[in-house]
Amino acid sequence: MAKAVIECPHCKQECTRTPLTRISPDRDPSVRKKVQDLSLFRWKCPNCGTTMLVEDPCLYHDISGQFMVWLAPDGKKPETGKFDPLAGYTLRYVDDLNTFREKITILERGLDDRAVELMKFILFLQLQHDLDVVELVFHDLDERTAEFRFAAVLSDGAEQYIAMPGLTYQRILQDVTERLYTPRDFVKIDTEWAAEALELLHAE
Repeated sequence: MAKAVIECPHCKQECTRTPLTRISPDRDPSVRKKVQDLSLFRWKCPNCGTTMLVEDPCLYHDISGQFMVWLAPDGKKPETGKFDPLAGYTLRYVDDLNTFREKITILERGLDDRAVELMKFILFLQLQHDLDVVELVFHDLDERTAEFRFAAVLSDGAEQYIAMPGLTYQRILQDVTERLYTPRDFVKIDTEWAAEALELLHAE
């Protein structure tokens, strides 16, 4: 595998490293936790010991869950033709590590990320009247109560957890499934997509 040159931000020493290109949780289940705590993306300078996060374009391929998430820090959409077979797979791409982690968390639970993204967008519109919310992140699904929990990140860095009923997810999922078309190649499902999708749903 081709090596990459990286400069330490502290000592300015140039070092070579092997880029991370593929993450396979079925082969190594331990990488799931390493993705979530970001330890998989930490690089330590061999000269001074400084650690930093490094974002390489890489593919998270969950065979058992039948989904792929492509991390594209440069924002470039991957070429579907490189990945075969793709029948039945959910294919997504994101451009930052936080969204990468969130997308994997959603898809690992067997949830439709389109419906979840619409839930987040609707909740954001509701909350911004009372709270200075800058971001909403899917946190978890309570299997007992079927409630969806989201972390609302405020402008001062504080977080508040907000719950939405599972019935809301089911209603949105039905609308998404019956009334929206999503291409079968790699798609970016984010806030921008949710805003456009909500407009389309309201227009019908």
